[in-house]
Amino acid sequence: MGSDLRQFLGEIDDILLRVRRPVDLDYLSALIADAEQPILFEALVGYPGWQLCDLLFRNRACQARVLKTNPAQVLPELGRRLSLPPRRPAVVAGGPVKAQVVTGPAVDLRGLPAFQHGAHDGARTIIAMTVCRDPDTGHLNLAFTRMTPLTATRATYFIGSSSHMRSVLEKHEQRDMRMPFAFVIGTHPAYEIMASYAVPTHLERFGELELVPNLLGEDIALARCETVPLEVPADAEVVIEGYVLPHVREAEGPGPSQFLYYHPGVTQQPVFEATALSRRADPIFRQHDTILYSDHQPLISLPHEAILYERLRELGLRIHDVAFVPWGGTLCCALKLTPEYDGQVRDALMFVLGSRWPNAKMAVAVDDDADLEDPRDLLWSLATRVDPQRDVFIVPDARGHRGDPCARPVEGGPGGVTVGKWGIDATKPPRSRPADRERFLRALPKHWGVVRLGAFLRGGP
Repeated sequence: MGSDLRQFLGEIDDILLRVRRPVDLDYLSALIADAEQPILFEALVGYPGWQLCDLLFRNRACQARVLKTNPAQVLPELGRRLSLPPRRPAVVAGGPVKAQVVTGPAVDLRGLPAFQHGAHDGARTIIAMTVCRDPDTGHLNLAFTRMTPLTATRATYFIGSSSHMRSVLEKHEQRDMRMPFAFVIGTHPAYEIMASYAVPTHLERFGELELVPNLLGEDIALARCETVPLEVPADAEVVIEGYVLPHVREAEGPGPSQFLYYHPGVTQQPVFEATALSRRADPIFRQHDTILYSDHQPLISLPHEAILYERLRELGLRIHDVAFVPWGGTLCCALKLTPEYDGQVRDALMFVLGSRWPNAKMAVAVDDDADLEDPRDLLWSLATRVDPQRDVFIVPDARGHRGDPCARPVEGGPGGVTVGKWGIDATKPPRSRPADRERFLRALPKHWGVVRLGAFLRGGP
């Protein structure tokens, strides 16, 4: 079958935290939020045979393991692979996910190890990758959503800001048709990158599954669903298939957003009816905790960071990294670059603030001696390299993200919002002014970054 979640977890065993002690589901969210690296819970109280993993995209080091590259090359390598031509997956008769199959009244969504993420959540929920098909193009669309089981076979799902999934649902509802839908849990993380990919027009030409082989470096196999006309990864851990009912909505929420608030609270969301559940024997439940700084922020940002990186490089910038920093709730896009001349950083900041992703509300540029994954470096750059009257600018009433609690609805608009945006130049003076740049030479220990304390504690060199 090729690369799957189990193989990947074996490849990262050196950084994988294994929790062997039985864990109650109510403790999972707090324990995941307390971890800093991939984590696997090997025993879940009340769910014999199940395991649960999270934090596969926690930082650049983890993301590098997904792409089999080094941390400094994550964005350029991802950008390169996203630009390759689509490759159509093979469709096979079965696969590991078909080890156990139940249909009809035997399905019970409440038997899955869903857990409560935030202390004030309305219910236990599942964050899962979804598959649906555009009825006009026939292309499969991937996305992520929150599913809340209501009964054994009925659940709400939060459609959120996924424009493609929303468009596919609208097309089915215009035809007064049920939408075939599948929740896929537990695949190689490369699939999850494509489920977070959002370029406005690509679904007209190909589906996201057709780029997964480029990320993996190998072909993939899809298996036909049991009860709906869809294909899903044959080596997934769990697949829930069924239909979204047209024009039916029920109360959903509250649940935490990527911004770490309960905004928009309780809303009316589409309803899914399950018709079949397929899974592996002893499945690994891949979950995405949505509290504090988990995969919720870096995963949904990663493909967009790669695209922004490529666009900024095309502008002639010496760009080193782009990150929607998780502790900014994905509303802050930080750039790491080496400025060559005056005005270049301002151009880069305005480009980011005006990009297609409306959560770029705050753009910060730091120099090549700062670490975007260290909030201490970002604050130090802001405090020591910014003259607010010269290096900060504000764009009033710009297009915002609907999930931003600061945003204001557009009067008479179709769900749009506006918010102020700001850019901050926290870089050193450009290389064209070497004397000014030299004044900001950072004081660091001799051999900093060359020798590591951990190596000496282990007795290594």
